[in-house]
Amino acid sequence: MRVRATAAVALVASLALAACSVVLLYAVHTNLVTSAQNTARDHVDKAAHQLGSGTPPADVQAALPDIILDTAPPAGSSSTASADQSASASVGTPTGLILVQAFPNRAPAHTAVITLTWALVPCTALLVLLVAYLAWYAMGRALRPVENIRAEFADITAHSLQRRVPVPDSDDEVASLAETMNGTLDQLQRAVGRLRTFTSDASHELRGPLTTLKARLELALARPERAEWTAVGNEALRDTTRLEDIVTDLLLLARLDARQPLKLQPLRVTDLLRRTLAERYPRQPVVLVADCDPDEAILGSPTALARLFTNLLDNAVRHAHSTVSVEVRHTEHEVVVEVSDDGPGIPELDRERVFDRFTRLDNARTPSEGGTGLGLAIARDIATAHGGTLTAEPPRTANGGARLLLIIARQDQRRSHVAAARLKTGEARPRGWNGIQV
Repeated sequence: MRVRATAAVALVASLALAACSVVLLYAVHTNLVTSAQNTARDHVDKAAHQLGSGTPPADVQAALPDIILDTAPPAGSSSTASADQSASASVGTPTGLILVQAFPNRAPAHTAVITLTWALVPCTALLVLLVAYLAWYAMGRALRPVENIRAEFADITAHSLQRRVPVPDSDDEVASLAETMNGTLDQLQRAVGRLRTFTSDASHELRGPLTTLKARLELALARPERAEWTAVGNEALRDTTRLEDIVTDLLLLARLDARQPLKLQPLRVTDLLRRTLAERYPRQPVVLVADCDPDEAILGSPTALARLFTNLLDNAVRHAHSTVSVEVRHTEHEVVVEVSDDGPGIPELDRERVFDRFTRLDNARTPSEGGTGLGLAIARDIATAHGGTLTAEPPRTANGGARLLLIIARQDQRRSHVAAARLKTGEARPRGWNGIQV
């Protein structure tokens, strides 16, 4: 780019200087030739005046050596210019008509043009070289930040993602490019860090049940005559089921991370919640309250949303002392689902961390007590895939338990900042709340 730009500037400068030189030479030549013609015409007029006043032709010829006197009679008596650019005039004298002629001296014009040409050629070449050097230098200064960015970016590898490209002080496109690249590196670093953490946590979670299963089988095989194979089979089946649950969750997270499109169809949130409660919690103390029945349909994936509701309800049932409450509210553009329980609640510092993968806040860290630690992470990813949000909110009362707030847009659009602020603060139930209870 630097070479091409310098060559282009040098070519333009050469053409411009050449054009200016040609115009200058033409103007100088024309001016000198015109001046010589005017001089010749003045000499003819002066000689004609002297001859008319009686001065002998020999004296006039001696005073004006460039004058040519001829006795051939012309057809007039005034100063004229012939076709060969010479000036002439006919004058009547006592000895007869005399033709006075003078030819302009063009030699100085030709000499001046040649001299000026020899002066312009080196000067023009020097000017072109100077312009080319200035263009090369300016392009180098302009592209130096780009080269610094390129060199730094080329040295960044997967093991040095904390490095950033230099941002120039200039407020221009190069600075914007550097800031954009640094923003991309920030996202890449977070993604790689998340992937490494996820891989480490997944390996740890899978190693536990695999180690337990292997140990049980090895103990049973070490003393096969004393092993209770029914109990061993049941325990192995339980470990295998847990492994299957973890792998299923990992595959679902991988699909969500890959941003695979969901198969959306019109559905009613309240009906989907009823089916989920009837299938999984027929004997659990779960109360469903909706602000309208039937509710308006939204575009969503029944399978994905059923998994989201199941994860939220599993989490609430696991921590609840006695009751789990599910409320469904409708706004102009959104459907709000609030799942709360009367358990110990979520500490304020952990209300965002609970959505991290493999995060458990349970006092008991065993798998049977705390689950896989992927439920809320999967639920948030499903909500995000539907253009919604899932957050942990403060309890409504001092002794309240956990309260998770799900917001799903009815249309494929982002919610406005006003609606986000209103729902974030937990606005009171909208008008029309009729307390339908299931």
